[in-house]
Formats: sequence, structure tokens, C-alpha cells
Amino acid sequence: ICSCGMPPPVSATLTHTALESRPPPFLVAICGWADTGKSTLAARLRAALGRLGVSADSISTDDFMRDRAERNALGISGYDLRSLDVQALQGALASFVDREPFSVHPYDNRTGTKNPRPRTILPVEVLVGEGIHSLHPDLAHRMDLKVFIDSGEATLRQMRHRANIHKRGMAADDAAARISSEWQDYMAAVRPRIEVADLVVQVDMEFNYRRVEGAA
Repeated sequence: ICSCGMPPPVSATLTHTALESRPPPFLVAICGWADTGKSTLAARLRAALGRLGVSADSISTDDFMRDRAERNALGISGYDLRSLDVQALQGALASFVDREPFSVHPYDNRTGTKNPRPRTILPVEVLVGEGIHSLHPDLAHRMDLKVFIDSGEATLRQMRHRANIHKRGMAADDAAARISSEWQDYMAAVRPRIEVADLVVQVDMEFNYRRVEGAA
């Protein structure tokens, strides 16, 4: 699942163990700086749970953000808490807990807009919410397992710069210029949420992950 053998197996094992002592639904949050592999880890976790006989799906908090043009017009980055439609995301989580289907409009990182065609999330045992705002102060209390992906500042900035060019189609100068303001918002609104995490993992430039022993 992962060359380092850490996040997906550990998070899947923790989830599976918890489900043995309490009934689903079960919510997992994967939080951290952008472009650190949160959606990939969510997919690996879903696959690992499937092999354990647990039904799972995932959503991204990006699907509940203002479109990029609207954020730019407001002068805020995606790390700013105001970029998120918290009520809509809370409604989606409530539907999951109530075992009701709900729909999301997937966010396209290249265009900065949401797909007009919705994706329906059917009732499952485990829902993974991945994204920079998955441990938002108004949401974290709902999460049964909270994972935070971390690394050094230089590594995180390099990963973001690379993704801005290759995933979002930005010119190199634009890709670099955006990061400084984003970093300030990240340190103010997102990085402090590591304190509520149950599992912290370190990521490197090759997307290898290592559990941080002794973390919360």
C-alpha cells in the first residue's frame, strides 16, 4: 500500500479495531498542507478497508470551497477559513451519519471550479474526509479518527510549487508567488490543528510517509 508501510495500514487497522467495539458510521479526517498526498492516502485507506471487509468512500473538503475566482476576488487563499462552506460540509457529514445518500460537486484543481455534474455518496460504514480543512474547528469533533500529514517548511513549499506548475498549470513565477501568502494562512488556520490529531505522519518529496512516534 505504501512503501513505508505506515499511514494506510495504521489508519485502516485503527479504524477496523474501532468498528469492532462500536457500530458504524465512522468518520476519518486526513488533514495537512496542500499537495501532500491526502487524496491518494484516502484512496489507499479505502482499499485497505475494503480488503478488511469494510465499506468506505471519501470526499474532499475542496468540494465545499469557494471557486478560485471568488477567493481571488475576496483576496483570500484556500487556507483561509472563510474559503470553506462549513454549513454545506456539516450537512454532508450529517447525511452520512444518518445513513442517507448525498451529493458533492468535485473540485477541479486545474480550472479552480467545481464540476457541474454531481457525484453521489451512498451510505457506507466509513467515510474519509480529506483536505486542508478536514480538521476545521467546527468539524473536528465529528471525526472519529484524525490524521495530520506534516513535514518541514522547505519540503512543503517545494511540493506545493511542483503541484502548482504540473497540476494547476501555473507559470513558475506565479506558482512561487502564491505560496508565501498561503503559508501564512496555513500556519494560522491549519497547522495548529495538528494538536487534535490522533495520528501524525511525515511526508517527503517522493511521497513516502513515516509515522511520528509519540505524537498526539
